[in-house]
This record gives sequence, C-alpha cells and structure tokens, in this order.
Amino acid sequence: MKTLINKIYILILLLTLTSCWNTNWSEKERKEFSEKCSKQIYFNTGSICFTGFEFNEIREVKAIEKNGLEILDTILINIDIQRDNHDKNYKRYWGQTDTEFNVNHSYEFILGSDKPYILDNMEMIMWAQYTMGGEGWGCKMGNFTIDNEKFENIGDICITKRGFKFE
Repeated sequence: MKTLINKIYILILLLTLTSCWNTNWSEKERKEFSEKCSKQIYFNTGSICFTGFEFNEIREVKAIEKNGLEILDTILINIDIQRDNHDKNYKRYWGQTDTEFNVNHSYEFILGSDKPYILDNMEMIMWAQYTMGGEGWGCKMGNFTIDNEKFENIGDICITKRGFKFE
C-alpha cells in the first residue's frame, strides 16, 4: 500500500512539473499580444529611480501631468530611503505613486531648485518574462524620453541629476 501511495505522489509530481513546463507562445499569440499592448494607454509606474540627488533635493517630488500645454494633475511621489550601499554610493533613491500615468501625456518632475525633468514620448512594449517553466510576456511602458534623451527597452523610469557622473 505504501509503495502504491509513493507511486501516486511521484505521478502527481511529474504531471504537475510537465504541465507547467511547456508554456511557449505561438507567433500568432505573440503578435496579438504585442498589438494589444501597443494600444494600452495607462500604466502603473512601479518604482521611479532618482540618481545623483541629495535627499533634501528630492524630499518632495511632484510630477505635473500635461496634455500639450494644459495642466491636468499634480502627482506627489513618495520617496523611500536608500535600500543598500549601492544606492547610497550612487545617491539613488526610489519613489512610488499610486497614480496611473498616460503614455500620451508628458510629466514634468519638479526636483529641488532644478528646472523640471520632462518625461515624454512614452510607448508600451512587450516585455519578456521568461521563467524556468517557459516563455512569458508582459506589457510595460519601456520606451520614453527624459529631457529629449531617448531610452529604449528600459524597465524603470530613472531620472539622473543633470551633471551627475558615476564614479
């Protein structure tokens, strides 16, 4: 009886592992998902990175949402303390907001006394999410400009202080 139960457990384990293992997408599925993703307008920012700043410069970060010249909203960004020594060495802080951003709008980040940093020209992209079990895809805002500098296939929005050099 004990041997039969062990064989059943092994069979269940094998079935579970093999059912999770083959999750590759067809070319049609990838194309449909990519088209759907590119039409998405709203996204959660996740963590926003601020590099090269002193904490007192970014203690109160505001993002002004604009549609052309029209101001739509003022968004407060909550700043976390530095997470580890790497963040401390690069003067890197992370901010969060619950507000969804719109890829068709621009966002002016007000940081200390600097002129605003402008996030613009955003695009939603298919984002690879491979696991041990196979292929997966997500939809993420990953192409954008900050102060007209283009960033492509980037996971997080990261604003670097003008003139800051990594040592």
